Amino acid sequence: MDHRVEQTTIHSFPHAFVSKKGEPILITTLDDKRCERLISMYLAYQPRNSFQGLPPITDEACVKWVQHMIGNGINLVALSFGEGVVGHTALFPINDRVCEMLVVVSPPLQNTGIGTELTRCSVQLSHEIGFEKMRLSVDVTNVKAKHVYKKCGFEYLSQESVGEVEMALDLRGYRDAVSATIDKIVKRDVISVRDDQPCRDAVKLLLTSHVGSLPVVDGDGQLVGIVSKTDFMLPSKIGRKVSDILTRDVVTVREDCTIAKVVRMFQSRKIRCIPVVDDKSKLVGVVGREDVLAYYTNIL
Repeated sequence: MDHRVEQTTIHSFPHAFVSKKGEPILITTLDDKRCERLISMYLAYQPRNSFQGLPPITDEACVKWVQHMIGNGINLVALSFGEGVVGHTALFPINDRVCEMLVVVSPPLQNTGIGTELTRCSVQLSHEIGFEKMRLSVDVTNVKAKHVYKKCGFEYLSQESVGEVEMALDLRGYRDAVSATIDKIVKRDVISVRDDQPCRDAVKLLLTSHVGSLPVVDGDGQLVGIVSKTDFMLPSKIGRKVSDILTRDVVTVREDCTIAKVVRMFQSRKIRCIPVVDDKSKLVGVVGREDVLAYYTNIL
């Protein structure tokens, strides 16, 4: 394993998510125990020679190709608890500033979101290692792959009508954007509800403020949970106290949290908004996806 990978977020905290098929997937670094599983994924890949002449047609050539990637690339794998390695992404350094990326997903699990998550993890990994630019080649007819790469920030270097197109992502602007802390984008005029208030009050706030959820605080302003519109779908809950129905296991961040970490939380936990608290767990604001997007729009 490249020694630089050992200091990255993905190495310390593997990325877990649920695929569009509802299956739990874990993206993590490639270690010795998973190398044989990775080889098995490519040997089972059908049809061979299906993208850029890869995987190689013969088993011997295929194994050598995978071993070359293991030895020369910076590798991440997607693991399915039932099927082993189901996806792979590799970074191949061209020089100290530029790397080339490859993303492959096992055919039965393509179009389930695994390729998108692998690409996002590769971008984050490249950023943390210190690369300034990522490059890739994709078949011009592979519309879905091109869409994923565009969604993740890659731009076309060429507009070929046949063969392959080249795409690249400039990480210098990305680095400045995601390294910033969220204190620059926190919404501080946050609407909250107390845990001792009737649920009817919370419903009125949700309807009048046009938000999907409300932070719940106690009498000292400490965050104790969250309530959302979904919590009130049963009529019997309207007459109860907020403390009776709130969700107490809430994801929170501090103001010194980086935008990169918040974005990963949005992606992996499928949430839209995160409460921001101080060192005494008092609510100081919230940060949402729209706040991140607005920040990107202003600086990129």
